[in-house]
Amino acid sequence: MKTIQFNDYGSPFQSVDVSMPDLESGQLLIKMAVASVNPRDSGVRDGIFRHIPPPVGPSSKIVGLEGSGIVVASSDTSQAYPIGTAVFFRQAYHLPHGGTWQEYVVATARDVLPIPSDKNMFEAAALRIPYHTALLALEKAGFQQHGDTNQLVFVPAVGSAVGNAAIQLVRAFGIQEPITTAGTTAKAERARALGYSKVVDLSKETLAEGVRRLSDGIGIDVGIDMLGGPYTGQILSVLKPGKTLVVCGMSAGAQASILIPELMGRGRNINSLNVIFTPPAVQEPALERVLGLWREKRINPLIDRVYHFTQAEEAQRYLTLDRPMGRVLLSFE
Repeated sequence: MKTIQFNDYGSPFQSVDVSMPDLESGQLLIKMAVASVNPRDSGVRDGIFRHIPPPVGPSSKIVGLEGSGIVVASSDTSQAYPIGTAVFFRQAYHLPHGGTWQEYVVATARDVLPIPSDKNMFEAAALRIPYHTALLALEKAGFQQHGDTNQLVFVPAVGSAVGNAAIQLVRAFGIQEPITTAGTTAKAERARALGYSKVVDLSKETLAEGVRRLSDGIGIDVGIDMLGGPYTGQILSVLKPGKTLVVCGMSAGAQASILIPELMGRGRNINSLNVIFTPPAVQEPALERVLGLWREKRINPLIDRVYHFTQAEEAQRYLTLDRPMGRVLLSFE
């Protein structure tokens, strides 16, 4: 079978032929249909996590955190997922033989979830990480999940996986339209065409200027930050006093500068989210809420482009450099 992996840190992703894995007791063999492309995949390949032990650090040169497929063999005596069941991954950080970028993946029943009959493989492969991360980050930032609140939410990067998921979640709970950002005028116009009305065009004004304009100078109640770099300090500056900014990504840079008076002088706070370290007692209810909204068709992943899985290097480059409007996926068909 074919896998997509890297040989050395910094080297390109490439197709490699390997033997089919044998199943041990309690395992499933899943024939992959679709896998997602995430920034973490290139981060692992580039060696960002090389000195960090699992679960944050890598355990395989075969990456891939999400995906969907069909159970084709099982040694699981519980028969929770009979042969022929369509599934998607609850998590795929450290599966027995690497991640989802391979034609056949070994997992256990704890690693997967069933795909509802009215959902397709592409939606399922694009769902879990962005919506789960977005909801946990919103909750940590003080987001209230009911429509009678006047909270104003800020979520940057309208086209990113977590950013778009967070906007959809805010809308699904009946809260007023959140403020978001787009890096170019073309993306801002596309976002508005999709119904996102409060978009800051970062090619025309700064994040802080745009948020102040769209909030009538009052500021925001809930802020999450997937960008990092120069944007963290700007988001912090537009938070209302006493509110908390939750950092859950660093696509624009791993180092941020903030003004200490923005924290101490106005009672603002900064927190962070890493889903891997979030206790199961917090993770599981959030995931159930995401799955419920998906089944009810109140959220749905926005998909930008699908590549053949052997084009993983090109797909990762597209995700990193072209900043797509939605998910980038790999198809095994």
